[in-house]
Amino acid sequence: MKRFIVYIAVAVVGLLSVSNAEAQTISLGERTPRIKKAKWLNGNQPQKCDFTYIEFIHSASVSCQQSAKRIFDIVKEFDNIAFILISHQSATEIDTWVTHHINERSGVVIDDTQIRTSFGVNYAPYAVILDHKNRALWFGNPQRLDRAKIEEFVTTKKK
Repeated sequence: MKRFIVYIAVAVVGLLSVSNAEAQTISLGERTPRIKKAKWLNGNQPQKCDFTYIEFIHSASVSCQQSAKRIFDIVKEFDNIAFILISHQSATEIDTWVTHHINERSGVVIDDTQIRTSFGVNYAPYAVILDHKNRALWFGNPQRLDRAKIEEFVTTKKK
């Protein structure tokens, strides 16, 4: 009976690790998919910076709105990080609060799920911080990200 339970436990752990590996398409320190042929809301593509913060959102979500505003307020304190929101909603469906996050270093991408799929995003809000070589420095729920962590990334030297 004990062996049977051990076999079941090993099988479950194996299945969980396989399903997590398939769901995860980005890894820390590795290059991430490029945002190609993006449809920028109001045609505003942000300028290139040493670092990029990308957040996948749904504009009707209160948690997406709160995290985007909080991180946007932090990011604008630094001059070497771009801020990008990615929504799968159409330009006519997206809530107006999103337009407050458009300036020379920030923009909003309207995605038909191609970018979301290439990053392996299954929920919103979900965020990624990239370096100048498009490598993932951090990813996950932006509610776990704070000013100190962002400052740590944007004050490190380029490698």
